[in-house]
Amino acid sequence: MAMITVPRMGGLALIIGSALYIISTFLSPGVVIDGAAATDLYAYVDAIGDAPLLAGFASMLGAVAALILLWGLLVMWQTAQSPCALDTFVKFGLAGVMLAVISLLMSHAFTYATSHVVEHGIGLGSGADQEEALRAIGVHMQSVAGAARAMASVAGLIGYLVLGFAYARKFKPGAYRIMALIVGIGAIVSLIGLALTEPFHGLIDTLSPIFLALSLLYLVWWIVMGIGVYQERFGLQIGITPEH
Repeated sequence: MAMITVPRMGGLALIIGSALYIISTFLSPGVVIDGAAATDLYAYVDAIGDAPLLAGFASMLGAVAALILLWGLLVMWQTAQSPCALDTFVKFGLAGVMLAVISLLMSHAFTYATSHVVEHGIGLGSGADQEEALRAIGVHMQSVAGAARAMASVAGLIGYLVLGFAYARKFKPGAYRIMALIVGIGAIVSLIGLALTEPFHGLIDTLSPIFLALSLLYLVWWIVMGIGVYQERFGLQIGITPEH
């Protein structure tokens, strides 16, 4: 039986964490199920209120997935400790992605709280006379969750831009290098789209499906990277990062 090394455990964490996060994304009300416009917080809260148990489960699953993914990223950080200048860029990129994962974890916490509030209320219960007040509280909580997701977008996209091109430089020509380049280019496209949404706020709803697709691309990339790490294709070791 092959020894389970720390890098191989990190590879498993990348695979499992990313796969669970994809599942939680598709289960989340207001994202794919009863999809709401990105700028319509009331519609998003209503979608959560229509399926609070599913929203709570998806939020908890997303939080667990984020923690597992974070574990895998920390292992990747430990494998980038050589004096090679590229490892500095790898660590910078990983720092951005880890900050994004932590911000998404906060977002899931607020979404879980929203699902609980709209179903059970706060103190005074959840009767018809409390419906509008609870809905307003849910909108406020989702405003904070939205801010956390915005922070995740900025930090994560900068991280993926640097990380994608750094790994593309480190990997030998082949599928892993090509996919790293795709991730780096996708991050550039996402950053341009994100910058355009500030002066042209109406673009948020138009571009949100593209942002969602690119977010899934990054998760699929971690699954592919996790498979490579688990199969020891990169020769990663704790404290040593050889040329690939």
